[in-house]
Amino acid sequence: MIRMKHKMNLITLILLLMCIIIIPVLSQGYMLGKGAVKQVEVLYDKSVSSNMESLSISLDFYVNHIEDYIRTLSQDQELQRLLSRNENASISNKAVRDRLKSFNTAYRLRVPLYVQILNDQGEVFSDSVLHDTEVERFKQVVRGFKWPEERIPYDNNIMYRNVGANFHDLSSEHNALYFTKNIVQGNQALGLLNVEVNDSLFQRLLRKIQLNSSTLAFISQEDGELLISSEENDSHLQELSKNAISKAKKNGGEYESFYIKWNGQSYFCSVQNIPFLSWYLIALTPEEFLASPTKQLWNHTLTVTVASIVLISLILYIFTRKAMVPILNLSKSVRKIRFNDTVQGQNINLQFQYKGLEEIEILFSGIQQMVSRINEQMERIQTDEREKSNLELNLLLSQIKPHFLHNSINSIRWMAEMKGEKTIAQTLVNLSSMLNYTLGKSLTVWSTVGEEMDYVRSYIAFQEKRIFMKIETIWNVPKEVQSARILKLTLQPIVENAILHGFAYLDGITPQLTLSCVREEGQLRVEVTDNGAGIEEAAIAGMLQNDTDGTEDEERISGIGLKNVHRRLQLEYGTRYGIEIRSEIGKGTSVTLTFPYIDHNGGDSE
Repeated sequence: MIRMKHKMNLITLILLLMCIIIIPVLSQGYMLGKGAVKQVEVLYDKSVSSNMESLSISLDFYVNHIEDYIRTLSQDQELQRLLSRNENASISNKAVRDRLKSFNTAYRLRVPLYVQILNDQGEVFSDSVLHDTEVERFKQVVRGFKWPEERIPYDNNIMYRNVGANFHDLSSEHNALYFTKNIVQGNQALGLLNVEVNDSLFQRLLRKIQLNSSTLAFISQEDGELLISSEENDSHLQELSKNAISKAKKNGGEYESFYIKWNGQSYFCSVQNIPFLSWYLIALTPEEFLASPTKQLWNHTLTVTVASIVLISLILYIFTRKAMVPILNLSKSVRKIRFNDTVQGQNINLQFQYKGLEEIEILFSGIQQMVSRINEQMERIQTDEREKSNLELNLLLSQIKPHFLHNSINSIRWMAEMKGEKTIAQTLVNLSSMLNYTLGKSLTVWSTVGEEMDYVRSYIAFQEKRIFMKIETIWNVPKEVQSARILKLTLQPIVENAILHGFAYLDGITPQLTLSCVREEGQLRVEVTDNGAGIEEAAIAGMLQNDTDGTEDEERISGIGLKNVHRRLQLEYGTRYGIEIRSEIGKGTSVTLTFPYIDHNGGDSE
């Protein structure tokens, strides 16, 4: 019964692990396929949009080139002279054709086109010889244009763009794009200038937006009238063109993409507006073309998912047999050790053996080693406790030495007093005060500005006796800042540097020190100024920097050192605080300490 329950728990664990692993795999496959569909659409849309933008620039170039040609030709004086009809004089067809050819050669056209001129007498002139049937078909095409005949003579500057049958082609299966403009001399209309461009040029351009053979591409006007199509038989595209342009106009963008239904099939439609030509570029791609890569991805994802499920199930089974069961047995043994009362003071035998995975064998041997070292660790703890007691005793003994030194100095001071050595006695008093501040509360980190100033005052008095020189000291320390907290032994190194280096080479000048404290905007600025020899500007830059070789420059620092104080301030308060040095050779040095103003509550921070 127990073994059956154990197997059921094991099967439940395997199923739980399979759900934890397989469900994210299936979810990932679904999200991957869904995201792939969107990604294919986005990439395709970007590609078509880029090609359409490029094509619109090309179309603008060709159309402007043709229209510039027509405007220039319509104003050609030689052509106007030839078309002017004198009384009882006919117009020479050959002369007009020769003039058109020479003009085309001089203009260096980049686009293959045909030029025709239709005057009000119905005569047709061309840059090439036309048969009578071609002339009649040309007149028929012109009459089919959507602007009234009565407007032709009066629209002198308007240029028309129309699509009609290619009058050179007897089959009437191919269209051509016609550019039409009046030739006017003064107030007289000399004829209708017409330039025919074969639709093959624009069909070649439309291939830029056909990313595959199933894509339909065409150019339409604003009213939806089809101009040029990539299809040979494009009559069935007229309705589709109007629907696509109507939907694009509703969205209002220069480029729009959307899905559209036509003839029972869904198309991905891309529409690019060309405002300067009043044309629309339209490309339609069957939805199934976009879906085919996605279907392949879905099939691949499903195959990978099924294979992953089978592989994960096999791995979980092997892992359970070779790893989970031995680990559960090992955890039982450790649990027995944990709640075993005989562990204290006794050796522990781990009754579990395993041969299989190297990692579990290492785990078992590690646990055995851990158990065998428990007693050794307990003995080591007891040894550490004894050593700790010895350290505390040594610390108490070490605190006796400063008191002994302090008491010895006081004894020497009294001996100097008894022998009348007032100077020596006062010097010893200053030294005793300094030692009391330095050695007393040796673990204290903080002090007050007032205490620090008292220590500096004793230090200055002691140095005056040592260097046999009176130092004029000015104290600008307001009472309200004397309780401010300051790092202990911060000011003495600065004063020491001023005395030992700043006053070392004074000739006939009384040494002067000024100590000032100013509280401003939550900060405290302590400034120590001397009238000493000053420091060279090149040396100031390196005084507060850490030496790369770990040595100290004895010419710049003394005692704890300026850079030590600067570093302590920055470590405590941040890099925006610290020491600033200003100096001028022969006039003195000013050292400013800046740190936050904090009122000291009288406690000792250790």
